[in-house]
Amino acid sequence: MTLTREEILSRTPGPELDALIAEHVFGWWRMKGPNFDYDGPCDSNDVLVPPTITSEEEAFRYLPPKGVIPFTYFVNRGWSKDISAAWNILKGMKKYTFDLFWSDKREENEQWVCIFSPDDPESQKHYKVYGGSAPEAIGKAALLAVLNL
Repeated sequence: MTLTREEILSRTPGPELDALIAEHVFGWWRMKGPNFDYDGPCDSNDVLVPPTITSEEEAFRYLPPKGVIPFTYFVNRGWSKDISAAWNILKGMKKYTFDLFWSDKREENEQWVCIFSPDDPESQKHYKVYGGSAPEAIGKAALLAVLNL
């Protein structure tokens, strides 16, 4: 799936944005969900799995025994809404410096700005996002940085 800058910026905070952060910032991986449950064949979706789970067999042990498993089944961190979770994004962005600002001079949905800059003095690239909350701005700016958008 190729994402554009506009697609990332248009996402609202919540599970979909958190799934993008999990996959692209934290390196979660996709696997095909189970085709059978204890009732027999069932519909199957991709499931996003954290890197601490290293095989499909291990992941299957954590999945519920019945029904369709949502793509975001393991995504429960709330990076795009919870500031303490968003802080973990900042901890993981070691190749970048960041700035985070708040201003009451902007519209409510743009009061926070987060800027990631590569930790390279010769780089002129910056990834800047305005958001309605600090976690939203941090998550979207991190996505733009790691995807180089």
